[in-house]
Amino acid sequence: MAAIRSPLLRKLQRVLAKRFPAPATVKLEEREGIIGIITSDQFSGMETIDRQDLIGEIIAPHLTPEERHRVQVIVAVTPQEGTGYLAGAAPRDRK
Repeated sequence: MAAIRSPLLRKLQRVLAKRFPAPATVKLEEREGIIGIITSDQFSGMETIDRQDLIGEIIAPHLTPEERHRVQVIVAVTPQEGTGYLAGAAPRDRK
């Protein structure tokens, strides 16, 4: 059975996928709010704050203040950085 996606989640997915087309990936989930991760080479060489600013600039014109409040965090990484730490994986150097 497919998960039910809220209108806000669908809107964010559409906006972000348009700005970060394949081979980039946009993965969003709705829990107590919306969380997600964007994996794209476009973030290469960017500082974390600049990545967050870019995502904010992309989504802001498409969301109401109430909708923006429901977006908790959208992490931006390059394919080389990976996302293991987001899934609770232990760092590679831990034994």
